Amino acid sequence: MLPFFSSTFTPATHLYSFVLALSLATFASAATSIPVTVPARAPGHNVVQSNFLGISIELSFMSEYFGNDTSTIPPTILTYLSGIRNRTGNSPLRIRVGGNSMDDSTYVPNLTGPMIQFITTSDSSDDQPVNYGPMLWQVMKQVADNVGGAEYLIGLSLRDPNNMEVPVIAADAEATLGTTLDGYLLGNVGFDFPLDREPDLYTTHGQRPNIKNYTTDIYISEYQTVTNRMTNTSAGDLLDLKNFGGPTICCFWNLDALLTGGYLSTFDGILKYVTLQHYPQNNCFGSYAFGIPYYIQHANAVTLAAWQSPAISLLQSNTSANRPQLIMSEFNSASCGGIPTVSDTFAVGTLWTLDYSLQMAAAGYSAAYVHTRERGISYNLFTPPDAPNGSPGDWVTNPPYYAVVASAEALQTTDGTGGVVVDLNISNSITDKTATVAGYAVYDSNGANVEQFVLFNYANVSNFATADAATATFALPASAFTNNKKTGITVKFLSAASLTEKYNIAWGGQSLVNVGDGVLQNVTASWAVPNQELDCTNGCSVNVPAAAMAVVFAGGTAKVNTVNPTTNTTASSQNSGTQKPNQDNQAWRSSATSPLLFVLCALGALFVSGL
Repeated sequence: MLPFFSSTFTPATHLYSFVLALSLATFASAATSIPVTVPARAPGHNVVQSNFLGISIELSFMSEYFGNDTSTIPPTILTYLSGIRNRTGNSPLRIRVGGNSMDDSTYVPNLTGPMIQFITTSDSSDDQPVNYGPMLWQVMKQVADNVGGAEYLIGLSLRDPNNMEVPVIAADAEATLGTTLDGYLLGNVGFDFPLDREPDLYTTHGQRPNIKNYTTDIYISEYQTVTNRMTNTSAGDLLDLKNFGGPTICCFWNLDALLTGGYLSTFDGILKYVTLQHYPQNNCFGSYAFGIPYYIQHANAVTLAAWQSPAISLLQSNTSANRPQLIMSEFNSASCGGIPTVSDTFAVGTLWTLDYSLQMAAAGYSAAYVHTRERGISYNLFTPPDAPNGSPGDWVTNPPYYAVVASAEALQTTDGTGGVVVDLNISNSITDKTATVAGYAVYDSNGANVEQFVLFNYANVSNFATADAATATFALPASAFTNNKKTGITVKFLSAASLTEKYNIAWGGQSLVNVGDGVLQNVTASWAVPNQELDCTNGCSVNVPAAAMAVVFAGGTAKVNTVNPTTNTTASSQNSGTQKPNQDNQAWRSSATSPLLFVLCALGALFVSGL
């Protein structure tokens, strides 16, 4: 009988058993490194910029965030937006202003202030009409200037195609915003079901009571009626700008049928964007279909981004420089304000928002806008003080804000010309819903060299004996790193105290928890994983704790924050670049090449040979 199975245990037996168990466990841990296969070239050609992920703000509540006029713009919102803009390189910050309220609100050209004026109390908080005037454009322009550059998408109503107010709105916006006006989304009114007014829902929601079946042909005709009025405005012929977007469908129509049915051919000369709005589910009636587990299954993000895939393929087949770009003009975790305890978590608000955004970039989108509404909504990026608009006070940072910041850095490229995002299908995560890991490679605009790796570990620590056991070790091949950049590779982490965490969230070892002014602060807590530096000459392993995301700056792009890097200079094998253990975070474990592992395995082998 083997000694460690006998009924009599000696101190030596205990020691031998412990050494053997520990060595085998350590070996098993190292053997679970996740191989990452990296294509020599990006298989796609959809080039996106570092400002891919923008912010959508509901018109009715713009003043909660931007103040009432140019003299009351809160400094903190400028800090928040600058925190994103500082990471987007040559590309301006993307902001879209619209939503349900844009469709129902009234433009008052002689309204000097405040920029938003509530006119009635709506029966639904999902659709609050307001009066607004030129002050809105003045505030937006000043914000753009103050943060170092922003570009705006403006929603224009298609509720009444004969409304002569629409050309006035478009002209005033153009006159004030100038080059900061990125485009007009005609017919764009937000998605918050059931009060949305997307054209594919006009029949369902009674927006065309005299039309039994509102068809794509009718929509094209109405779109043409409105755009024809843009030829003679106070700002000139706005069609010359070629910055219109549509159709902003959400639900029922097939986009490819609309595009090939006359939409593209009719508006080719003026169309800058083809727009969609889509949420994975709604919480409009006090119930919802699924919770956090849905959002931490990467395969679901893949399926969601593939919605309207025939149209995406159609648009991608046009490789001309002036082809319309596909954008998601509004999204979030659930329509009608999200789901408390789901939308406002690190798992969903941060990790899922970033994962889904990157998946859209990989699928063929050129931009996406995560939506924010009034105070108290669970999916908002940040919360202003509970005080009159523009008042001083502490703001609260919510999970989606970290996703936008991290996205801007993850999509940086060395030459600033944009990158191609590729889903690496790690552990068959594209289709396998049991996979707890996923990852992307961000190539340069030519698809030749990897600029960044983005690695997700969705594992729930509570399902493991220890946090260490839940760590995912990604093995990156040496071939993925260019010859002139294999050492000093920086790794930054998007981490939190848990999947359900709302506030203790960090990016690059910095956080905004208990920070009221929007300025990221260094954090030493165990949940704020510090930056690492790797030597990837012979390949390297990246340990990503559960749950977290890591960005590996393979191309050596400039990082905004490289505070407190932990350097590992060992370089002798495939795993030579694994990060050094961090005393503040038990999730780090040694790589397969660590001396401790060899010692333990040797002791174990000696013990076995002596049995």
